[in-house]
Formats: sequence, structure tokens, C-alpha cells
Amino acid sequence: ITVTFHNVSKVINVPAKMIDPSSKERFIERKLLDQVSGQIQPGQLAGLMGPSGCGKTTLLNTLAGRALNGVTGNVWFNNQSYERSMKRKLAYVLQQDSFFEQLTVKQQLTYTGLLRLPNHLSRKDKLTQVEQIIDQLRIRGCANTPIKLISGGEKKRVNIGTELLTNPSVIFLDEPTSGLDSTSAVALIDVLRELAMQGKTIVTSIHQPSSQIFQSFDQFILLADGKTIFMGKPSDALLYFATLGHHSPPQYNPADYVMDLVNQDMKIREELKEAYLQNKINTNVKTISNQYSTAGRQYLLTEPSGDVADLTNSDNVNLIPAKHESKWPIGFLPQLLILTSRAFRLSGKAQFTRLSFIQAICISVVTGLCWLRMDFVENTIPDRASFIFFIMAFWPLETLFSGLLSFPSERGVIEKERASGSYRLSSYFLAKSFAEAPLKFILPTLYFIIAYWMANINNNFGIFLAILGFQLLSILVAESLGLFLGATLKNLLHGITAATILIMSLMLVGGFYVRNLPHWLGVWIKWVSFFKYSYDACLQLQFSGRHHYKCVDGTYVPSCRNN
Repeated sequence: ITVTFHNVSKVINVPAKMIDPSSKERFIERKLLDQVSGQIQPGQLAGLMGPSGCGKTTLLNTLAGRALNGVTGNVWFNNQSYERSMKRKLAYVLQQDSFFEQLTVKQQLTYTGLLRLPNHLSRKDKLTQVEQIIDQLRIRGCANTPIKLISGGEKKRVNIGTELLTNPSVIFLDEPTSGLDSTSAVALIDVLRELAMQGKTIVTSIHQPSSQIFQSFDQFILLADGKTIFMGKPSDALLYFATLGHHSPPQYNPADYVMDLVNQDMKIREELKEAYLQNKINTNVKTISNQYSTAGRQYLLTEPSGDVADLTNSDNVNLIPAKHESKWPIGFLPQLLILTSRAFRLSGKAQFTRLSFIQAICISVVTGLCWLRMDFVENTIPDRASFIFFIMAFWPLETLFSGLLSFPSERGVIEKERASGSYRLSSYFLAKSFAEAPLKFILPTLYFIIAYWMANINNNFGIFLAILGFQLLSILVAESLGLFLGATLKNLLHGITAATILIMSLMLVGGFYVRNLPHWLGVWIKWVSFFKYSYDACLQLQFSGRHHYKCVDGTYVPSCRNN
């Protein structure tokens, strides 16, 4: 696929006080991209270079159809406008390697393949493709190693592998060599070079490449302040800048030189921008070009014959899918089963640790000691009620906050997979709930068994099971609330604050602390608290009349006083 972009610009509004503290305006427009144009052919490895903040990632996001607010300009793929039907032919490898790091390399690629490869492929074919990707990216040696234990270069290749599984025609990469040593960086670029030789179109941003990496590019685009400074072959760059009076020292890394050039003062950058504009053949809508006649080179890009994809048009920005193509690679039920399997594998390792068992046993013993072997006498009735409320509140409270924290820790992975169109959000939520619910029941059940019998609450086994059931139902409700808050509020501190206010409010109106709420409040709010339902039900079970409580001296129960 040939990627063509013409006069791509992006403007954002930033708070004026950040730019000028004395400004009276609320917002100031800032241009991240300014009339950037170019073309990348199949089989080419193209690099985007420039200093930090020059617009490399913004341009990649725009070409990949992401973060398009404030974008204007035109983008074509093989002379066609951008539609969702093309999305599966495009891959975007983010700079951040977002994985569930407890999984092994092979498990990560297997789950990705099962989710993203289409329905018409059998499970065997999908697994075969996973094996091919492992060999192609040279990660066979770490295939059975947890991702958290592999090197940075191997993580980058796994990141690329998750996108290669769908056999995309165009691959965008955001600074894939960032954080790698020179040997790992060269090895990674060699892999990209091999992929380009297979006919794929590869566009990667890169900050400060070595000379060897720089010469590996078929062409590169040099940006500064959101504008193009140069576009062409690496071998032609020094000659082009020499014609403008900027000569590289002998034996100097060309990549370092051009980066030093654009990092100089504003005056030189403005001269380079103006020189690039002057060397264009034509800058109207019909043509995108780049020429430097002194070097005897000329690059001409004519307008595609298909419809123009205007990025300001909401129909194109929203990437409406073609009618004949399913929005998702596989159906809802297969998504649910695969995601449940993955969530179960992840949750089991996270929840069943030695410390979690020690915590559950210790708290249950402390609880049992506080209410140890209560007699069935009148003055233990308040203590029994407090015990019931405590067991109905403690584990739901703990579960709500663990649910709140679990989603933010997975947000990066989920957003990445969702951006690739891997699965429905409902599939993820249900899978996580199904997988974690049984696991979240085991420790509370262990706690309940120990504390309940130590406290001598009720010897009836049926009542024991019923109270346990209400506790587990409360845990499910609390977990759902935690997941909802974690998914809704991106700021973790905001989520913790909201969860604290919510759970404390529900506990206060749950019927234990205050029985007689003000009428205007109690007439409705008590019905919102799930604590009320579980607490009231357990009280009825406990004091259903099967046990007789002996009266004590000074009793306050009328029936005892009368007898």
C-alpha cells in the first residue's frame, strides 16, 4: 500500500497561562503540524526524524487514523480515502511496550492471534501463524519466558509481533529503538528492513539514529516545529544541506549532523524551512513535491485519482466500516471465552500468593477471637449483629478497592488492544468478572469458615451457607462498583476519592450504624445500599427463632421482664 499525505496540519488549544502568564486569553492555538506532505511506497522503510516536540508522533497518529481532533489535510492509501475497512491492513506499534507481563512471550502472541485473526482461520492455522512470527522475529529463545524477564530489545520485537500477526501492509512505529543499546537497535532495524523487503510499507519515528541505522532508511523526513525541513534519501541529505551553506565535518555521523542543524537557533531553522518551501515544484492541492535542483534530484508526487480523504470530514475521521465486513475479527462468544481464559490465568497468579493466604487466615483468627464462642444469651445479641455487619462489610470493602486498582493497571493494554479493533469492551468486562469472581470467593470463604465457627454464630449448616452466600453476593456487587469507577475515572486519585465517599456512604445507611435516618433522607437512600439487603437478610436468618436466648439480670427485653 502506498501512503500519501498532503498538507497535513494539526492545531490544538493550550491554556494561555502556560504560554504567557500575563495573557488575558483563555486559550492559545498551537500548531503541532504545519502543511506536512509526503509519500511512502511499498517496500520502503521511512524514518521520521527531528528534535523532541517537532511533531513526529503527531504525524504518525494522523497517518494511522488516531487522535484526529484538530487535524486538516488529505491522506490516501493506494489512491483511496481512509476507511475502517483499511484499518486491519494498518498496524501501529506504540513506543510504550504495553503487555500483561506475567504472560510468556508465546502466551501473549497466542492470545493476540486468537483474538485478532479472522474467524475463517482454524485454531491450528492461527497457532501456526504465531509460530511463524516467533521465528521471523528471532524470539524463539525467549518464547517460554515471562515478558517481565526478557530484554528491552526482545520486548520491542514482541510488540511488533503482536501487530504482525494480522499480516498488515503498512506498519507505523513510534520510536521503536528508544531505550535500546546500539546492538539491539541495529538488530531491530534489520528486522524492519526485512519486513520492508517483503513489500510492506514501514514508517518509523526515530530520535537519534546511529550512522548504520540512518543509512538503512530508504527515505527520511526531517521535521522541525511541525514543518518539513527535508524529505528524501539519507545519502542525499548532506549534499542538499551543503547547497544551503551548511557543510558537515568530515567523518561525522550524518544523522547527528542534521539533528544538530535543526537543534540550532530559531533563525537557522526558519532559513531551512523557507529553503524547503522554495525548493518545492508546486504547492497547490494537485501536487506534492520536493525538489533540490542543485543536487540534481527531483521528487514529484501527483494527486491520486481516487477521492480525497479530507481529515476534517467526520465521515472519514470516524472510520465507518464497510457494510460487507464485520467490525470484529471474531464473534462475541469466542472473544468472551478467550478473554476469560487470559483473565483467569492472570488473576490466579495475582491473587493466590502466600501473603494473601496469610492475610486471610490472620484476619479471620483476629475476628474470631474478638467474638470468641459467644453464648446464646440476651447480652450477646448486639455483638452478633455487629459480627454479621462486619463480615458483610470487610471483604466487599477490600474487593471494591482491589477492583478499582485492577483496571487502571490494565488500561494501557486494553486501550492498545481496543485501538486495534481486537474485541468489544463488553467482552472484556464480562470475561474479567467471570474469571475473577470464583477466585475472589476462595479467600473470603476461608475467612468466613474460620471466623464464623470461632464466634459460634449459629450451628445450623443451612444458615451458615445462606449467610456465606449473602457475603459472596455483596462481594460481587462491590467488585462491579470498583471496576466501574476504575474504568470511568482515569485519574487514580480521583477514583480512590470517589470509592471512599461511595462505600462509606453505603455503609452508613446500611442499617447498622443508624436505624432512624431523617425522613427526607431515609425514605430513599437506604434502598440504594447493598449493605442493607445483605445485613437485614442475615439478621433474619440469625434471629429466626431456632435459637432461644437466655435472659440476663437487668434485661431490656419486654418478654424477659414479664417472665
